[in-house]
Amino acid sequence: MKKRAFSLARVSLALLIAAALAAPGVRAAEAYDENAISAFLKGAYLESRNEFHEAYKYYLYAAAREPDNTRILLRLARIAARVGDFDRAKEHAERLLGSREHGMEARLVLAEVEYRLGNRDRSLELLDELRARDDAPLFEVLGFYARVAQEAGKRGAAIAALEEAGAIDGADASIWYDLGVLRAEQGDMDAAVSALAKAIECNPDHGGAHFALAGIHAAAGRRADAKREYRETMRSDPYSRGAITALADMLYEDGEYADGAALLDPLFRDGKLDDGGELVYGRFLYRAGRAEDALAVFGKLLGTMGDRPPLLRVMAELETERGRHRTAFGYVKRLIKAEPERFENYIGALVILYAPQGAPVSPEEAISLDDAEKREYLDEAAKRVSEASAENNYLVGTILRKAGDPARAEPYLLRAEKLDPGNEGTGLELAALYARMGRFDDALRRVVPLYNRNSDDASLANFYGYLLAEKGESLDLAEKLVSKALAKEPQNGYFLDSLGWIRFKAGDPRAALDILLSAAEKAGDDAVIWEHIGDAYVELKERVKAREAYRKSLELDPKSRSVADKMKNLGDR
Repeated sequence: MKKRAFSLARVSLALLIAAALAAPGVRAAEAYDENAISAFLKGAYLESRNEFHEAYKYYLYAAAREPDNTRILLRLARIAARVGDFDRAKEHAERLLGSREHGMEARLVLAEVEYRLGNRDRSLELLDELRARDDAPLFEVLGFYARVAQEAGKRGAAIAALEEAGAIDGADASIWYDLGVLRAEQGDMDAAVSALAKAIECNPDHGGAHFALAGIHAAAGRRADAKREYRETMRSDPYSRGAITALADMLYEDGEYADGAALLDPLFRDGKLDDGGELVYGRFLYRAGRAEDALAVFGKLLGTMGDRPPLLRVMAELETERGRHRTAFGYVKRLIKAEPERFENYIGALVILYAPQGAPVSPEEAISLDDAEKREYLDEAAKRVSEASAENNYLVGTILRKAGDPARAEPYLLRAEKLDPGNEGTGLELAALYARMGRFDDALRRVVPLYNRNSDDASLANFYGYLLAEKGESLDLAEKLVSKALAKEPQNGYFLDSLGWIRFKAGDPRAALDILLSAAEKAGDDAVIWEHIGDAYVELKERVKAREAYRKSLELDPKSRSVADKMKNLGDR
């Protein structure tokens, strides 16, 4: 019984397949080839599993057994095109062009073959023939036509085809997505946004449409909208590298560090971040105040990456900000060893040595290099500065000035000024340098144009007034300028110092002293202010107090030659 049941089932299945394979009106009463049927079935099964080359072998066998069966030939033509056997695909498709049942499908196969062979114009001709027929699968034809036209550089034709397809079936998200992308490439952003919105309406999980829409919003400066669409992209594809990168960049630029860390937290836990991604994640953590988490990430990276320059650079930066100057300098030295010719590495060292951000967090974190060692780093930076870079020349000149070498600093700052005329930072740095050298006319030539350009800037007004006082001329104008600055910042100790110095230069040391003492109280310890206080006491014949003021100034700036000379004149070594 089991054997008989098996036979009946096999016969029933064979009859069903035969009916499916038989072309209407062709050999309906003739016996079918069971081997062809079995091969066809096996090929269909393998094709459904995307095993196309194996499926192709079975279709070839089926076609050899049933050479006139149009359904087998059509399937064979399609699979031949898919596996790249274009000659056989064309051969079988052309045999079917005259077929009433499969002629249109064969023409589509030929269009695909021509397209894949790079003959886009011929492919479009075949598709145009199909578009002209009333019985063609127009929606399918238009979608394919748009893709070929786009790649052929015929954007207008592609757009027209997509719009026609959209009118046939407005619920197909891919049509609206392709149309949106083409409209964006064409520069018609309003139409692009409208088309992409329709794609999302058809398929809210269309990650490509969300991503394209985010890019348009970002380019237009609609940052909140762009961030929302990038997040929608990630909702559809949590590991979309493009969306993650773009969103992380925007969050970092906007200072939304906690959001950036939250964005990357799950990716880090799942091991989906590469080394570069983990580096960005660590930066977010640090900026978000999660210093320990950040250092754990960076410690992990040090173990896996070794002394990689990007990691050493960020570690030096973060440790500098934490006031761990010695630790930061250790990373910079390793960075210089890894990249000995890179100018920026030496600048990193010089910033720590000459212009650290605040005091070290502990005595152990203070830098204890002598002047000769510091000078070595400065000399190495100076050797590597590009003569074409205004910024690099500015940096070297500024550090040389801070290092007490104004003569050597001047050519770098002048080169920066020449490369970037009118730059406020360079102008102010040159003015400070010339003021230190006693070349007040050169200093004023930089400051006056800057002040005229921005007369509301309190710091510029104060500097202008102070230079006039140093030069000892136009003291009324000087006091007017400094008073203007004080009107905006009445508690600014440095502005008060300028006003006191103007009064001193005007011959009123008693009034000057009162203002200068107030300046010292508000500004904190400043060598120049205490030197001015000492000068006022000298004029008032209060030598003991003058001597004490000069001592405070020297404690703050032991290298000051002018204060040392004044102490000497008072009879002190």
